[in-house]
Amino acid sequence: MKLDENEIKRRLGEIEGWSYENNKLKKTFKFKNFYESVEFVRKIQPIADEMDHHPDLCVYYNRVVLELSTHSEGGVTEKDFELAKKINKIQ
Repeated sequence: MKLDENEIKRRLGEIEGWSYENNKLKKTFKFKNFYESVEFVRKIQPIADEMDHHPDLCVYYNRVVLELSTHSEGGVTEKDFELAKKINKIQ
């Protein structure tokens, strides 16, 4: 079930470093180089597969930008918060 904007903003404190923009949870992770950026994405893949919930992401030389939303619900759901928490534990 899609969460309303007030609920999302209230719960942002549960997921350090994430923001709510354009109906998505968003966070930029910074790294020393491209290798570290790609390795981070490789660590996300099994978590996302296990949850059957995959982030939108952009990989740059020394950073990865992640966006989470549940496309079938048209916005942010509990599943997005769960994935954000798991991703935060990687770094």
